[in-house]
Amino acid sequence: MTPSNPTPGGFDVDAILSWALLIGISLWGGWASFVRKMRDGHARAWNITEFVGELCISGFTGIVTAHLCDYIGAPTSLKYALVGIMAHMGSRALFKLESLANTKFNLPTDAPRKEDEHAA
Repeated sequence: MTPSNPTPGGFDVDAILSWALLIGISLWGGWASFVRKMRDGHARAWNITEFVGELCISGFTGIVTAHLCDYIGAPTSLKYALVGIMAHMGSRALFKLESLANTKFNLPTDAPRKEDEHAA
């Protein structure tokens, strides 16, 4: 986001509106994902817990994506598009980001669990 001059009260209105829009797009992506799951029969229509879960996951992935776009200096229009796409993807986006981080930083993938030696 382009920094702007804060108002005399200390608030940067442009940044606040920009983040509000990004969070709104993220939540919209979560709502769209829930509706898709509902139509596919993977979620019940009045399952509030699953709906709130979708909103939380999509909000988180949207904010992480926005920060990553800011970090690489992506254009604003690309950032908004990627936030919407990643928020709609939800947890699948988290798995994609995890695999990108593993590749970028040469991290090992999840090691297979060793059997407990003390188990009977």
